[in-house]
Amino acid sequence: MIHALKPTTDLANRIARIYPSLSNGHRRIADHVLGFPLESATASIEVLAERSGASNATVTRFVRALGYASYGEFRVALSDALRLAMQPVDDFADARAMTESASGTFIAALKMQRANIEEAMAALDPASIAGLVAAILGARRIFIIASGASHHVASFIEDGLALYCEADVVFATARGGPERAFRHLNAAGPGDLTIAISVPRYSRTTVQLASHSREKGATVVALTDGPTSPLAPIADFALFAPARSPLLPNSPTAVFALADALITAIARERPDAVEALKDLSRSLLWTFQH
Repeated sequence: MIHALKPTTDLANRIARIYPSLSNGHRRIADHVLGFPLESATASIEVLAERSGASNATVTRFVRALGYASYGEFRVALSDALRLAMQPVDDFADARAMTESASGTFIAALKMQRANIEEAMAALDPASIAGLVAAILGARRIFIIASGASHHVASFIEDGLALYCEADVVFATARGGPERAFRHLNAAGPGDLTIAISVPRYSRTTVQLASHSREKGATVVALTDGPTSPLAPIADFALFAPARSPLLPNSPTAVFALADALITAIARERPDAVEALKDLSRSLLWTFQH
């Protein structure tokens, strides 16, 4: 079953919070809403009850358990959640209609990426950067969590930090599902550091794992798109990389740029960085073409 409301929305978060405590009847309604949100948003209470195998009274109790005063208020929230889920598709259609040529699209994308990087640079605070670099260099272990498109940024950071940091670097979400990542992070504690990476539409798993790390006492670093991200209030340090794109759901360019800059700053602070690069070059010499 494809859950169209998987992106972080108020309604999806409300369902996720109470789902473990729901009765079987309420779970059937929740599953139906998550699996068929468009149908549910246009259904009367009688139709939703029939299609989820519940009664009208059960639907009413489910709606109130989510914190909505009425079924009408619930339908408005569901419609809002659908708009958020479909926004990238709508933006894609609008931008495609406005594009005159392939080359025009190409140049527009580069300009947007440049604007994203410039905005990311403008948001940087020197004192915060210094504190972040010191925290990474002083960490006992570094856990990295990301999914979707952010997975590639996480792999890049993992390779860079493993080269320049003495800490063990663990890409916790690289293999297996969330359960495996939670097992990794159960070992986190004071002295450890977790880097969480997510841009719209935000990964609920990444946000939950970041919260779990903070609860365990680890320092949390967020690499995300802005202060309204759900990762921002969790983080001890945050790097903001706007991810706007004229046609794609998001652009990773600014996120990669910040990741590259962070690794570069870490390398500068390591007096043995040159030797580390020499060792790497010697070990890989046979793989080079020239």
